[in-house]
Amino acid sequence: MEKSLVTNARIGEKLYTIEMTNGVISDLREGRESGGIDAAGRRVIPGLVDVHAHGCIGMDALDGDFEPMCDFLGKNGTTTWLPTTMTMDADTLEAVTHKKTDFPGTRIAGFHLEGPYISPKYKGAQNEDYIKAPDIDEFHRFKNVKMITVAPEWEGAMDFIRQATDEGTVISIGHSDTDYDTAVRAIDAGAKCLTQTFNAMQPIHHRKPGPIGAASEKHIWAQIICDGIHIHRATILMALKLFGPDRLTLISDAIRPAGLPEGTVSESGGIPVVVRDGAVYLKDSDTLGGSGSTLWRCVKCAVGMGIDFDTAVQMATETPAKLLGLKRGQIKVGYDADLLIIGEDMTLDEVIINGRRFK
Repeated sequence: MEKSLVTNARIGEKLYTIEMTNGVISDLREGRESGGIDAAGRRVIPGLVDVHAHGCIGMDALDGDFEPMCDFLGKNGTTTWLPTTMTMDADTLEAVTHKKTDFPGTRIAGFHLEGPYISPKYKGAQNEDYIKAPDIDEFHRFKNVKMITVAPEWEGAMDFIRQATDEGTVISIGHSDTDYDTAVRAIDAGAKCLTQTFNAMQPIHHRKPGPIGAASEKHIWAQIICDGIHIHRATILMALKLFGPDRLTLISDAIRPAGLPEGTVSESGGIPVVVRDGAVYLKDSDTLGGSGSTLWRCVKCAVGMGIDFDTAVQMATETPAKLLGLKRGQIKVGYDADLLIIGEDMTLDEVIINGRRFK
Protein backbone atom coordinates (compact mmCIF):
# COMPACT_ATOMS: atom_id res chain seq x y z
CA MET A 1 0.00 0.00 0.00
CA GLU A 2 1.44 3.36 -1.08
CA LYS A 3 0.62 6.31 1.17
CA SER A 4 1.60 9.96 0.85
CA LEU A 5 0.60 13.33 2.30
CA VAL A 6 0.23 16.94 1.31
CA THR A 7 0.22 19.02 4.50
CA ASN A 8 -0.75 22.62 5.19
CA ALA A 9 -2.70 22.86 1.95
CA ARG A 10 -4.88 25.95 1.64
CA ILE A 11 -8.25 24.94 0.28
CA GLY A 12 -10.62 27.87 0.40
CA GLU A 13 -9.70 29.78 3.54
CA LYS A 14 -8.56 26.82 5.69
CA LEU A 15 -5.51 24.56 5.92
CA TYR A 16 -5.87 20.82 5.38
CA THR A 17 -3.85 17.64 5.22
CA ILE A 18 -4.59 15.58 2.14
CA GLU A 19 -3.85 11.89 2.68
CA MET A 20 -3.42 9.77 -0.45
CA THR A 21 -3.44 5.98 -0.67
CA ASN A 22 -2.63 4.13 -3.89
CA GLY A 23 -3.26 7.25 -5.93
CA VAL A 24 -6.63 8.08 -4.37
CA ILE A 25 -7.49 10.72 -1.75
CA SER A 26 -8.19 8.67 1.36
CA ASP A 27 -8.54 11.38 4.02
CA LEU A 28 -8.98 15.13 4.23
CA ARG A 29 -8.54 16.69 7.65
CA GLU A 30 -8.41 20.28 8.78
CA GLY A 31 -5.44 21.77 10.59
CA ARG A 32 -1.67 22.08 10.47
CA GLU A 33 0.55 19.00 10.32
CA SER A 34 4.16 18.20 9.52
CA GLY A 35 5.57 15.71 7.05
CA GLY A 36 4.87 14.75 3.46
CA ILE A 37 4.84 17.46 0.83
CA ASP A 38 4.47 20.71 2.75
CA ALA A 39 2.30 23.16 0.84
CA ALA A 40 3.22 25.79 3.48
CA GLY A 41 -0.12 27.54 3.23
CA ARG A 42 -0.14 27.75 -0.54
CA ARG A 43 -3.29 27.09 -2.53
CA VAL A 44 -3.87 23.49 -3.55
CA ILE A 45 -6.28 22.77 -6.39
CA PRO A 46 -7.20 19.67 -8.41
CA GLY A 47 -5.13 18.77 -11.45
CA LEU A 48 -6.44 20.18 -14.73
CA VAL A 49 -8.48 18.11 -17.19
CA ASP A 50 -8.15 19.00 -20.88
CA VAL A 51 -10.73 17.32 -23.12
CA HIS A 52 -9.42 19.00 -26.28
CA ALA A 53 -5.68 19.15 -26.96
CA HIS A 54 -4.06 18.03 -30.21
CA GLY A 55 -0.40 18.21 -29.29
CA CYS A 56 2.55 20.25 -28.08
CA ILE A 57 6.36 20.66 -28.26
CA GLY A 58 6.39 19.84 -31.99
CA MET A 59 4.36 16.66 -31.60
CA ASP A 60 0.79 15.78 -32.52
CA ALA A 61 -1.68 13.14 -31.37
CA LEU A 62 -1.59 11.68 -34.88
CA ASP A 63 2.11 10.89 -34.37
CA GLY A 64 1.10 8.37 -31.72
CA ASP A 65 4.14 9.14 -29.54
CA PHE A 66 2.47 10.23 -26.31
CA GLU A 67 5.19 9.93 -23.68
CA PRO A 68 6.93 13.29 -24.36
CA MET A 69 3.59 15.09 -24.56
CA CYS A 70 2.38 13.55 -21.30
CA ASP A 71 5.60 14.77 -19.68
CA PHE A 72 5.24 18.34 -20.99
CA LEU A 73 1.54 18.61 -20.16
CA GLY A 74 2.05 17.15 -16.69
CA LYS A 75 4.76 19.65 -15.86
CA ASN A 76 2.39 22.40 -16.98
CA GLY A 77 -0.49 21.38 -14.72
CA THR A 78 -2.65 19.23 -17.00
CA THR A 79 -2.99 15.90 -15.21
CA THR A 80 -5.65 14.33 -17.47
CA TRP A 81 -6.12 14.84 -21.20
CA LEU A 82 -7.82 13.47 -24.27
CA PRO A 83 -5.33 13.37 -27.18
CA THR A 84 -7.39 14.99 -29.91
CA THR A 85 -6.94 13.80 -33.48
CA MET A 86 -7.51 15.92 -36.57
CA THR A 87 -9.63 14.71 -39.49
CA MET A 88 -7.63 11.95 -41.17
CA ASP A 89 -8.09 8.67 -43.03
CA ALA A 90 -9.54 5.72 -41.12
CA ASP A 91 -6.36 3.62 -41.28
CA THR A 92 -4.35 6.36 -39.59
CA LEU A 93 -6.99 6.94 -36.91
CA GLU A 94 -7.24 3.23 -36.24
CA ALA A 95 -3.47 2.93 -35.84
CA VAL A 96 -3.23 5.93 -33.50
CA THR A 97 -6.09 4.84 -31.24
CA HIS A 98 -4.40 1.47 -30.75
CA LYS A 99 -1.13 3.03 -29.54
CA LYS A 100 0.20 2.70 -25.98
CA THR A 101 -1.19 5.45 -23.76
CA ASP A 102 -0.02 4.52 -20.25
CA PHE A 103 2.93 6.78 -19.45
CA PRO A 104 4.24 8.83 -16.52
CA GLY A 105 2.87 12.35 -16.46
CA THR A 106 -0.52 13.45 -17.70
CA ARG A 107 -2.93 10.53 -17.76
CA ILE A 108 -4.76 9.75 -20.99
CA ALA A 109 -8.46 9.12 -20.35
CA GLY A 110 -9.18 8.16 -23.96
CA PHE A 111 -9.13 9.85 -27.35
CA HIS A 112 -11.13 12.76 -28.73
CA LEU A 113 -11.68 12.45 -32.48
CA GLU A 114 -12.26 15.92 -33.93
CA GLY A 115 -13.57 14.53 -37.19
CA PRO A 116 -13.72 13.07 -39.77
CA TYR A 117 -17.52 13.38 -39.47
CA ILE A 118 -17.62 17.18 -39.69
CA SER A 119 -18.80 19.89 -42.09
CA PRO A 120 -16.67 20.97 -45.08
CA LYS A 121 -18.12 24.48 -44.68
CA TYR A 122 -16.80 24.81 -41.12
CA LYS A 123 -13.71 22.65 -41.45
CA GLY A 124 -11.39 25.31 -40.04
CA ALA A 125 -7.84 23.92 -40.12
CA GLN A 126 -9.01 20.39 -40.97
CA ASN A 127 -8.14 18.57 -44.19
CA GLU A 128 -11.27 18.42 -46.37
CA ASP A 129 -9.96 15.40 -48.32
CA TYR A 130 -10.88 13.14 -45.38
CA ILE A 131 -14.20 14.67 -44.30
CA LYS A 132 -17.14 12.27 -44.61
CA ALA A 133 -20.56 11.34 -43.26
CA PRO A 134 -20.71 9.46 -39.93
CA ASP A 135 -20.08 5.73 -40.30
CA ILE A 136 -20.67 3.60 -37.21
CA ASP A 137 -18.98 0.52 -38.69
CA GLU A 138 -15.86 2.52 -39.43
CA PHE A 139 -16.03 4.11 -35.97
CA HIS A 140 -15.97 0.66 -34.39
CA ARG A 141 -12.48 0.17 -35.83
CA PHE A 142 -11.17 2.83 -33.45
CA LYS A 143 -10.20 2.00 -29.87
CA ASN A 144 -10.57 3.89 -26.59
CA VAL A 145 -12.50 6.84 -28.02
CA LYS A 146 -13.94 8.89 -25.15
CA MET A 147 -15.30 11.76 -27.25
CA ILE A 148 -16.01 12.48 -30.91
CA THR A 149 -16.91 15.76 -32.58
CA VAL A 150 -19.75 15.35 -35.08
CA ALA A 151 -21.63 17.67 -37.44
CA PRO A 152 -25.22 16.48 -36.90
CA GLU A 153 -26.55 17.81 -40.21
CA TRP A 154 -25.08 14.82 -42.06
CA GLU A 155 -27.55 12.18 -43.26
CA GLY A 156 -27.45 9.30 -40.77
CA ALA A 157 -25.92 11.43 -38.02
CA MET A 158 -28.78 10.95 -35.55
CA ASP A 159 -28.53 7.16 -35.69
CA PHE A 160 -24.76 7.46 -35.27
CA ILE A 161 -25.16 9.75 -32.26
CA ARG A 162 -27.67 7.43 -30.59
CA GLN A 163 -25.57 4.31 -31.07
CA ALA A 164 -22.22 5.85 -30.13
CA THR A 165 -23.80 7.43 -27.04
CA ASP A 166 -25.29 4.08 -26.00
CA GLU A 167 -21.80 2.59 -26.31
CA GLY A 168 -20.37 5.20 -23.91
CA THR A 169 -18.86 7.81 -26.22
CA VAL A 170 -19.37 11.50 -25.50
CA ILE A 171 -20.78 13.17 -28.62
CA SER A 172 -19.78 16.80 -29.09
CA ILE A 173 -21.34 19.05 -31.75
CA GLY A 174 -18.75 21.03 -33.66
CA HIS A 175 -17.19 22.00 -36.99
CA SER A 176 -20.82 22.12 -38.02
CA ASP A 177 -23.30 24.08 -40.13
CA THR A 178 -26.18 22.76 -38.03
CA ASP A 179 -29.13 24.98 -37.30
CA TYR A 180 -31.00 25.21 -34.00
CA ASP A 181 -33.62 22.54 -34.78
CA THR A 182 -31.06 19.98 -35.94
CA ALA A 183 -28.87 20.70 -32.92
CA VAL A 184 -31.84 20.11 -30.60
CA ARG A 185 -32.52 16.78 -32.32
CA ALA A 186 -28.87 15.82 -31.90
CA ILE A 187 -28.96 16.69 -28.19
CA ASP A 188 -32.15 14.68 -27.75
CA ALA A 189 -30.35 11.79 -29.49
CA GLY A 190 -27.53 11.97 -26.94
CA ALA A 191 -25.07 14.75 -27.86
CA LYS A 192 -23.94 16.41 -24.63
CA CYS A 193 -21.30 18.98 -25.55
CA LEU A 194 -20.28 21.74 -27.97
CA THR A 195 -16.78 21.64 -29.42
CA GLN A 196 -14.82 24.92 -29.16
CA THR A 197 -17.96 27.03 -28.76
CA PHE A 198 -18.23 30.01 -31.15
CA ASN A 199 -15.43 28.66 -33.36
CA ALA A 200 -16.31 26.68 -36.52
CA MET A 201 -20.09 26.81 -36.14
CA GLN A 202 -23.06 29.02 -36.92
CA PRO A 203 -23.05 32.13 -34.72
CA ILE A 204 -25.92 33.20 -32.50
CA HIS A 205 -28.51 35.29 -34.36
CA HIS A 206 -31.61 36.70 -32.70
CA ARG A 207 -33.87 34.74 -35.08
CA LYS A 208 -31.46 31.86 -35.69
CA PRO A 209 -29.99 30.81 -32.35
CA GLY A 210 -28.10 27.91 -33.94
CA PRO A 211 -26.19 25.26 -31.98
CA ILE A 212 -25.15 27.66 -29.21
CA GLY A 213 -28.74 28.62 -28.48
CA ALA A 214 -29.76 24.95 -28.55
CA ALA A 215 -26.93 23.93 -26.21
CA SER A 216 -27.74 26.69 -23.73
CA GLU A 217 -31.45 25.88 -23.72
CA LYS A 218 -30.87 22.13 -23.36
CA HIS A 219 -28.23 22.68 -20.65
CA ILE A 220 -25.42 20.60 -22.12
CA TRP A 221 -21.67 21.20 -21.72
CA ALA A 222 -19.74 23.68 -23.85
CA GLN A 223 -16.01 23.76 -24.50
CA ILE A 224 -14.39 27.17 -24.89
CA ILE A 225 -10.85 28.25 -25.76
CA CYS A 226 -9.81 30.86 -23.21
CA ASP A 227 -6.40 31.92 -24.52
CA GLY A 228 -7.30 35.59 -24.95
CA ILE A 229 -7.04 35.25 -28.74
CA HIS A 230 -9.71 32.89 -30.03
CA ILE A 231 -12.58 34.46 -28.07
CA HIS A 232 -13.12 38.06 -26.95
CA ARG A 233 -13.32 38.67 -23.20
CA ALA A 234 -16.95 39.85 -23.43
CA THR A 235 -17.89 36.67 -25.29
CA ILE A 236 -16.21 34.49 -22.65
CA LEU A 237 -18.19 36.28 -19.93
CA MET A 238 -21.40 35.90 -21.96
CA ALA A 239 -20.75 32.17 -22.35
CA LEU A 240 -20.23 31.85 -18.60
CA LYS A 241 -23.65 33.43 -18.03
CA LEU A 242 -25.25 31.18 -20.67
CA PHE A 243 -23.82 27.88 -19.42
CA GLY A 244 -22.61 28.47 -15.87
CA PRO A 245 -19.34 27.13 -14.44
CA ASP A 246 -20.82 23.65 -14.03
CA ARG A 247 -21.23 23.32 -17.82
CA LEU A 248 -18.66 25.66 -19.40
CA THR A 249 -15.41 23.76 -19.88
CA LEU A 250 -12.10 25.46 -20.56
CA ILE A 251 -9.98 23.77 -23.22
CA SER A 252 -6.54 24.57 -24.59
CA ASP A 253 -7.08 23.33 -28.18
CA ALA A 254 -3.28 23.17 -28.17
CA ILE A 255 -1.71 21.89 -31.37
CA ARG A 256 1.76 20.71 -32.40
CA PRO A 257 3.65 24.03 -32.03
CA ALA A 258 2.36 24.73 -28.48
CA GLY A 259 5.38 25.29 -26.26
CA LEU A 260 7.64 26.21 -29.21
CA PRO A 261 9.15 29.65 -29.93
CA GLU A 262 7.45 32.47 -31.84
CA GLY A 263 7.80 32.12 -35.62
CA THR A 264 8.13 28.32 -35.60
CA VAL A 265 6.64 26.84 -38.77
CA SER A 266 5.14 23.39 -38.35
CA GLU A 267 2.12 21.44 -39.56
CA SER A 268 -1.14 20.24 -38.10
CA GLY A 269 -3.16 17.53 -39.83
CA GLY A 270 -0.89 17.93 -42.85
CA ILE A 271 -1.58 21.69 -43.08
CA PRO A 272 1.31 24.21 -42.59
CA VAL A 273 0.93 26.41 -39.48
CA VAL A 274 3.03 29.08 -37.78
CA VAL A 275 3.32 30.36 -34.19
CA ARG A 276 2.43 34.06 -34.20
CA ASP A 277 1.51 36.45 -31.37
CA GLY A 278 1.02 33.60 -28.91
CA ALA A 279 -1.38 31.64 -31.14
CA VAL A 280 -1.10 29.27 -34.10
CA TYR A 281 -2.27 30.37 -37.55
CA LEU A 282 -2.46 28.69 -40.93
CA LYS A 283 0.76 29.64 -42.71
CA ASP A 284 0.40 32.81 -44.83
CA SER A 285 -3.11 33.36 -43.47
CA ASP A 286 -5.01 35.09 -40.68
CA THR A 287 -7.06 31.93 -40.05
CA LEU A 288 -6.49 30.48 -36.58
CA GLY A 289 -5.28 26.91 -36.83
CA GLY A 290 -5.38 26.11 -33.13
CA SER A 291 -3.94 27.26 -29.87
CA GLY A 292 -0.40 27.54 -28.60
CA SER A 293 -1.61 27.63 -25.01
CA THR A 294 -1.60 25.28 -22.05
CA LEU A 295 -4.75 24.79 -19.99
CA TRP A 296 -3.12 26.46 -16.98
CA ARG A 297 -2.47 29.51 -19.13
CA CYS A 298 -6.16 29.48 -20.06
CA VAL A 299 -7.11 29.43 -16.36
CA LYS A 300 -4.84 32.42 -15.73
CA CYS A 301 -6.30 34.18 -18.75
CA ALA A 302 -9.83 33.62 -17.40
CA VAL A 303 -8.81 35.15 -14.08
CA GLY A 304 -7.29 38.09 -15.97
CA MET A 305 -10.67 38.59 -17.65
CA GLY A 306 -12.28 39.11 -14.25
CA ILE A 307 -13.50 35.57 -13.57
CA ASP A 308 -13.15 34.47 -9.94
CA PHE A 309 -10.16 32.16 -9.40
CA ASP A 310 -12.21 29.29 -7.96
CA THR A 311 -14.69 29.53 -10.84
CA ALA A 312 -11.92 29.47 -13.44
CA VAL A 313 -10.36 26.44 -11.75
CA GLN A 314 -13.72 24.64 -11.60
CA MET A 315 -14.14 25.05 -15.38
CA ALA A 316 -10.78 23.35 -15.95
CA THR A 317 -11.13 20.59 -13.34
CA GLU A 318 -14.48 19.53 -11.91
CA THR A 319 -16.57 20.50 -14.94
CA PRO A 320 -14.64 18.57 -17.61
CA ALA A 321 -14.16 15.60 -15.24
CA LYS A 322 -17.94 15.37 -14.79
CA LEU A 323 -18.40 15.59 -18.56
CA LEU A 324 -16.13 12.54 -18.92
CA GLY A 325 -17.61 10.72 -15.91
CA LEU A 326 -14.29 10.65 -14.04
CA LYS A 327 -13.72 10.81 -10.26
CA ARG A 328 -11.13 13.53 -10.75
CA GLY A 329 -11.17 17.30 -10.67
CA GLN A 330 -12.20 17.65 -7.02
CA ILE A 331 -10.33 17.39 -3.72
CA LYS A 332 -12.59 14.88 -2.05
CA VAL A 333 -12.16 11.49 -0.41
CA GLY A 334 -12.46 8.79 -3.05
CA TYR A 335 -11.27 10.99 -5.89
CA ASP A 336 -8.00 10.49 -7.78
CA ALA A 337 -5.05 12.23 -6.13
CA ASP A 338 -4.11 14.69 -8.88
CA LEU A 339 -3.17 18.02 -7.28
CA LEU A 340 -1.46 21.32 -8.06
CA ILE A 341 0.27 23.53 -5.51
CA ILE A 342 -0.05 27.16 -6.57
CA GLY A 343 2.34 29.88 -5.46
CA GLU A 344 2.15 33.65 -5.44
CA ASP A 345 1.05 35.31 -8.69
CA MET A 346 -0.42 31.98 -9.82
CA THR A 347 2.91 30.25 -10.26
CA LEU A 348 2.67 26.49 -10.71
CA ASP A 349 4.98 25.24 -7.96
CA GLU A 350 4.21 21.52 -7.61
CA VAL A 351 2.34 18.89 -9.59
CA ILE A 352 1.12 15.64 -8.00
CA ILE A 353 -0.23 12.94 -10.28
CA ASN A 354 -1.74 9.72 -8.98
CA GLY A 355 -0.52 10.59 -5.49
CA ARG A 356 3.10 11.09 -6.53
CA ARG A 357 5.10 14.26 -6.94
CA PHE A 358 5.70 14.85 -10.63
CA LYS A 359 7.07 18.40 -10.66
